[in-house]
Order: sequence, then structure tokens, then C-alpha cells
Amino acid sequence: MQRRKLLVGMGSLVAGGAAAMGTGAFASVEATRSVNVSVVGDESAYLGLEDTSPYAKLSGKQLVLDFGENNDGGDGINADSVTTFDGVFRMENNGPNDLDITIDKSGLDNPDRWHFVPKEVYEEYSGSYPEDSFYPSWDDFGGYDTTNASGGGLDSGDSTLVGVAIDARDRTNLPGGEIRFAVTDEDGPYGSQS
Repeated sequence: MQRRKLLVGMGSLVAGGAAAMGTGAFASVEATRSVNVSVVGDESAYLGLEDTSPYAKLSGKQLVLDFGENNDGGDGINADSVTTFDGVFRMENNGPNDLDITIDKSGLDNPDRWHFVPKEVYEEYSGSYPEDSFYPSWDDFGGYDTTNASGGGLDSGDSTLVGVAIDARDRTNLPGGEIRFAVTDEDGPYGSQS
């Protein structure tokens, strides 16, 4: 009986030792590979941003939104109003994967006063973008309760126009700031696994 216990014990020790030592797989690799990165302007980047209205322009290869003074004599939006601009800029997915896009408004001085609405969301609520310039109630979009505006999904090769509404009710001054585009792959960080 003692001999069996000894053999079982020795067998367990050998198996445990093999498991502890590994299965012959390597523990590390050091390799050198080349990496190429092209930095391009907003129009031809993976997330293309194109100026499609007088209120958007490319400056130094970056999209800038400007609702201030223009060449036609206007100096800005009306006080104590909600002003809407249809199709201010276009977002285009120039990458190989489908994307989820969020426009982060937290860099704006008054993020709850700015609303960015992609054409498809607008059509869902009103049905006649861009001919009908009336935006539905912003409360329907949750615009006053959030600092982010979802651009929704954008399939590879597709694009959407983005409208902007600025709420200047009870305001005489509405400074701007910056918006940030947060882009994630619809299928996760490594794309579709199929």
C-alpha cells in the first residue's frame, strides 16, 4: 500500500513539475518591425471631416466651425434664440471598419447650449432634412441633459451631414471652445472576428 502511495505521489509531483515548468511554449519575444503612419488633413483621414457650409472651413488641414462674422454682413446668431444650421459639415468613414462616433462637447464653454445632429437622426424625428430647417424639440434628443451628441454608427465608406443648433436663449454671449470626435470600432478594438 505504501508503494502505491509513493508511486501516485511521485506521479503527481512529476505532473505538477511539468505544469510549473510550462508546456514548452516561449516566454518572450523581442522583434523589430517597421511602422508607417501618415498624418493627413481632416478631409482624407480615416474619419473624414469636410466643410459643406459657409460655417465650416479647413484651417491648417483641420475643420473649424465659425458662427461669427461672415463676408455677407452677418456678425453672429440672434440673442435669446435657438438657431439651427443644416449640413454644416460632413463626417465620412474612410477606414475599413464600421464606426460608432460620439461628438464630445465638454470642451465647449456651455456644452448644454450646443447640439450636433447627424442627418439620419434628424430625419428620424422630422423626415425632411435639409429642406425643412425646423428642428424638433431638443428635449426629444436629450440635448439639454448630456454633454455628448452621438453621431451614431457609420459604415465603412459611408458619410453623413451634421447639423448644428445653438441655444442662445437668455444669453447675450455664448463663447465657443472645442469639440472632440470619439470614434470606436463597432465590432470592438480589433474589428470583426468573422
